Amino acid sequence: MNLKIDVELSSVFHTACPLPQLSLELKEEEGTVQGLLLRLSEEYGETMRNLLFEKGKESVIPGLMVMVNDQTHTGVALNQRDVALMEGYKVSLLYFVSGG
Repeated sequence: MNLKIDVELSSVFHTACPLPQLSLELKEEEGTVQGLLLRLSEEYGETMRNLLFEKGKESVIPGLMVMVNDQTHTGVALNQRDVALMEGYKVSLLYFVSGG
């Protein structure tokens, strides 16, 4: 059974994917945030991969912030545990912004 997940991408991701929103179908075994990120990197190539994962690793970039419905997960937290996705979930990908 496939899961349909709606994904919202902040502007930093538009270099890899020009669409601000998209829907992806994941196989049930891909139904985690990590599975979604891997699928995005497969579909949108090296530029997307570099925005999601540390270079040469499967580790999520610490500065990535992933909102699953109303819950926020950092890249650090995602590297420590899997976050399951269900049919109809909305996932937003953002980066921490610091300034001064």
